[in-house]
Amino acid sequence: MLNRLSAAGLVPAAAFLLSACSGGEQASQSATANPCNPCAANPCAAGAPDTDPDLIRQPAGVALNDGGHPRDRLVAMGEGLWNDKSLSGSGTTACSTCHANKYGLMKATFAEPYPHFVQMPKDRAGLDQVNAAEMVQICMVIPMQADPLPWDGVELAALTAYVETIQEGFDASMAAGANPCNPCAANPCNPCAANPCNPCATTP
Repeated sequence: MLNRLSAAGLVPAAAFLLSACSGGEQASQSATANPCNPCAANPCAAGAPDTDPDLIRQPAGVALNDGGHPRDRLVAMGEGLWNDKSLSGSGTTACSTCHANKYGLMKATFAEPYPHFVQMPKDRAGLDQVNAAEMVQICMVIPMQADPLPWDGVELAALTAYVETIQEGFDASMAAGANPCNPCAANPCNPCAANPCNPCATTP
């Protein structure tokens, strides 16, 4: 049975959970705790750029490879990949894990035409702006903790096409204003909610 906490109990509960981390690890990670594991470092946390920007930047002169598929077929392939957990390094995370119902956790900047500024590429790779394919790649490398997709592969073209398509139905007013790396905001890993990331729940 899940042990639900009231909103008023969130801060004390978070403090308790973080206190469970040992010694120096607690001190160094408490500000950037992973809401799905309060004792683990948060892979999305801001800090000095530590991701090679060359993994993210689209190589000059290299176009995406649609494999000869019509646009609607490419978008359909991209939707399948959006929900494919096998793309992640752990095999447990898909794009849709964080971006539930397509727009979950999307920031207001997602409404802007690509290329545009996105905070995570700036924080983690020092990039001032990214195009849609580069945004797919940084999500592969950081939240998904996997290798970037081949620049000449159909998978990257398909995911990029899907991202561009869902962007068409998004505007800044739909922004969640939160992300899975913020344990103090409403998000799918809310420690007071009944969900698989709930550290307050009884798990097998």
